[in-house]
Amino acid sequence: MVRVIMLSPPGAGKGTHSKWLTQRTGATHISSGDLLRAEVECGSDLGRQVASYTERGDLVPDELIFSILAPAVVAAARHTGGYVLDGFPRTMPQALRAAQFGADLALTANAVIYLTAPEEELISRLLDRAQRDGRSDDTLGVIRHRLAVFTKQTAPLVDYYRGRGILIELSTDRPEAEVQADLLDGLQARGLMPPLTAPSRPDHAPSAGANAAEDR
Repeated sequence: MVRVIMLSPPGAGKGTHSKWLTQRTGATHISSGDLLRAEVECGSDLGRQVASYTERGDLVPDELIFSILAPAVVAAARHTGGYVLDGFPRTMPQALRAAQFGADLALTANAVIYLTAPEEELISRLLDRAQRDGRSDDTLGVIRHRLAVFTKQTAPLVDYYRGRGILIELSTDRPEAEVQADLLDGLQARGLMPPLTAPSRPDHAPSAGANAAEDR
């Protein structure tokens, strides 16, 4: 079962591709953003602390986020054996602590998927999402701040995971189907998923490329 970390700047598609990968593999999708928003919405003491950071576009402190995510990772391993961790870790201290946590419980991630897209495309996607979903944290000022925070605090993780030999880097500035095909290829090349077996078809059937539609 795959144990994967999804790493990307806001708007690059980690939520979309995380959900797709969990459907494809049966692993549990763990979204740090969803868990944090759930705490805020329920009005708990923890949620009020979280809100004071997320409303500004700042990262939630390590102790707060670990208190929410650690039980979710353990539960995922117990129920499905694997996880797709969406939106965490976001800093080097978090990455090092997550690596130690995973090693202690034999739950270490076996791949990190790094999704990228041009900054203006990221901003456009997030503004569209704000209109569509009513996300109050997706104002232009907050978006630009979140992207700056990613560049300063999260981007250094790319070299860290590349150095560990577990990074799969993919551009999402193209159709989703192409991204997902390359994602599967990357996982298969590392022996984390079995190769796809093409279904047999009659000799008279048209080839897949003859009438394939672009999937976005």
